[in-house]
Amino acid sequence: MAARHGLMLMAVLGATLAPCAAAPAPDIAPAAFIGAFYRDYFADPAAARKRHVDGGSFYSSGLLTLMAANRAACAKTRRQDSKCGWNVDGDEFLHTQERDPALTLASSGFAAKAVGAAAVDVTFRVFPNEPESQRAVRYLLVRENGQWRVDDVIDEEKGAYSSKNGLRRYIVDENRYANANALDVAEAARWVNAFVQSESAQSFARFAAFPLTVCDTTGGCVPYKENDARLPLLVRTLYLSYFDKGVLPLPVPRGAARQGKVARSGPFDYRFQQGQWWLSRVDLRRAPVRQKQALPAR
Repeated sequence: MAARHGLMLMAVLGATLAPCAAAPAPDIAPAAFIGAFYRDYFADPAAARKRHVDGGSFYSSGLLTLMAANRAACAKTRRQDSKCGWNVDGDEFLHTQERDPALTLASSGFAAKAVGAAAVDVTFRVFPNEPESQRAVRYLLVRENGQWRVDDVIDEEKGAYSSKNGLRRYIVDENRYANANALDVAEAARWVNAFVQSESAQSFARFAAFPLTVCDTTGGCVPYKENDARLPLLVRTLYLSYFDKGVLPLPVPRGAARQGKVARSGPFDYRFQQGQWWLSRVDLRRAPVRQKQALPAR
């Protein structure tokens, strides 16, 4: 009787654990690994992302390190009105910004073909009835802890696949660009000037190191705090004084990105601190430079 009960218990446990067998096995083939992901992604993108990507079972450790560096680099450009991030502009798995709302795995014509021992070519359409919406992508995989992981994703170009069109190359280039932007005082000044000209006090404040020192024309200097009620008037005054018709453009600031270094441009002082250039002082006592009027002809 005990043996019978033991067999029944094993049967119940087997039935309970059966769904777990759907998870990719360590020895699954590369094409099956990619195919299983897309099967889930077409069915429910959010759930597939949570299970495969967020769960850490999709990308390689090397690619994840690059992605983490990308998030850190883009954090330095967050105050700009520009997009930064390898996956912020569209669907990174369908390689598109638009798709057929009714798109399914079957209607897309999805196919995954192994190329050698560790690569998979994937093709599908994001609009089933439009041949020009065909996507062709090559996944390069590596083995980590006995399982396949995606190490690069390469877009097809003119029938060929080159690392120059790969995800790794894209992330490295964007990281380099974002990090360089953070070290360039002229880039910070360009955004500050643009926000003054558009009279966007909220955006202007993103570049300020609070408490921000503001000196008015009477000679007094006072600190402005974050969300200071006086900021909109300050930005308006800067616009009318330094960006009015007939006023020469502010000089482009120059300076080495070194902790504590200060670079000046018109009424603005920029200080390099914590890896970025910040507006540390606004001095309205520095008069704007106006264009010289041409003398009338004699």
